[in-house]
Amino acid sequence: MKIAAPRVPVDSTPVQTVFTVHGNAAEPEYPTRIEEVSRKGWGATFWGKDSTTNWFHIPFTAPNLLNGEGPKLSRVFLFFHNTTRSPIQSVHLYDGAKLLKAFDNLGVFGEHAGKPDNFNTFRLDKPVVLKHGLGVSVNVAFPADRSEKPPRWILFTSVMAEFRA
Repeated sequence: MKIAAPRVPVDSTPVQTVFTVHGNAAEPEYPTRIEEVSRKGWGATFWGKDSTTNWFHIPFTAPNLLNGEGPKLSRVFLFFHNTTRSPIQSVHLYDGAKLLKAFDNLGVFGEHAGKPDNFNTFRLDKPVVLKHGLGVSVNVAFPADRSEKPPRWILFTSVMAEFRA
């Protein structure tokens, strides 16, 4: 009789390192769908045009080796603040051109720039050793609304990638 080893939960393995990218690195896929951009010391704010959506891409330089081993990406934290008129619809995590995980149909808005929470933490089912660099893509909707309040904007302050042993 063969006994299977218990599956180790993601959070029980030690964290090797955390890489952070400032929100100013975020770039819209479709710049013509943006009315205004403001880059400040605390991040990048994008005001979207009425009745559009846009993908925002945040690139990471990720380690290939740490202490002689390939570190495994386990979680990504997206720190942001947005309004009800600019909800995040999707967050996609890539290893180069390969989609690792898609988090879709989110509809997330609010102030999530200060600390990890259930709305800004994106966990992989199984940690993955990256081969080509990490890309974080965020889809934001800017739906039409006759009231014009609140304004349609999203602020990206930073993105963190957690690697485990």
